[in-house]
Amino acid sequence: MKNIKKQFRIYGQIGFCGDIKAFLGFAPAKLLHKLSFADVLNEDSGEGYQRPPNIAHSRNFRHYINQPNASTIPLTFNLRKELSSFWLIEESSNGRATLLISAEQKSLAQVDCQHRLGDLEDEEIPLAFMAFIGLDLRTEMALFTIINSRAKGLSSSLTDYHESTLLSDLAREAPHLFIARRLNEDPASPWYRTIRYGGETNSGLKRRTSLRMMQKTLQRFMRRLPDSFEKDIEELYRIIVAFWTVVRAVFPDEWNNPRQSLLTKGVGLYSMMLLLSDLIRMSPNHNSWDSYFIEKLSSMKGKVDWTSNGPFANIGGQKGANQAYQIIRAVVGR
Repeated sequence: MKNIKKQFRIYGQIGFCGDIKAFLGFAPAKLLHKLSFADVLNEDSGEGYQRPPNIAHSRNFRHYINQPNASTIPLTFNLRKELSSFWLIEESSNGRATLLISAEQKSLAQVDCQHRLGDLEDEEIPLAFMAFIGLDLRTEMALFTIINSRAKGLSSSLTDYHESTLLSDLAREAPHLFIARRLNEDPASPWYRTIRYGGETNSGLKRRTSLRMMQKTLQRFMRRLPDSFEKDIEELYRIIVAFWTVVRAVFPDEWNNPRQSLLTKGVGLYSMMLLLSDLIRMSPNHNSWDSYFIEKLSSMKGKVDWTSNGPFANIGGQKGANQAYQIIRAVVGR
């Protein structure tokens, strides 16, 4: 640990939680709040991985923990490996240990305690905690996903994002996730920065759909492709981009006003991807997919009402999307 002017000493115990070494201790809530941080996903920069804080959840826990006989399970942290110059564990006999931690840099990453600790910055209430020792960010993120994957309020799109980040070969292991993320992160894609991951973003009003909705739709779409269609993932991605680029050109008002249109909502996304699978099945080889899609989709202009009070407004779910698909399929014809 480098020479730091102010540091705290917390006494506790060293042991293993499963196969991972951890430090167990007790400390006032306000000290743990001071020394820790939640690594919230910033969708614009791609940094972080957790959901945004929920102020109401934190206030509710503050109210609860101040009641007589109140308690909670130990908070879970990680002493970040990347911040190891700001903390040190001194081990002694019988598993006893002392955590020395800097006051100059938050180095306890909140793995499972973000909302319990969020509103306790001035509370002296003692809390038990466990800190994994020196996990790198990737391992910490994997543990967070396992612990919180079924937590109430945790966005399914956020867990999808975690999965896409943790897989070693995303294009091979989960091509639908690979394409969904690339559609959002590729500046040449019509979906660029319009897909929600479940984190924080400065462009929230531009988000048209969620990562969960997009990747599930792509998964169904890919199952419908003919066996003879043996395009690689790069070619398939280019076809999808070409298709949605033409869709955007055919329905510019609907595309630019997603709050008043169902085109990029579940019913529109799913039905249009069904249509794309049909178009590929009808004619799987093209020198110019752009021209092909312009030829096929131009007939829809002025004939399909995607408005939020139009014919698709009161249909939902997969059944409703299938109904919408039958309507647009009839418009496009053969």
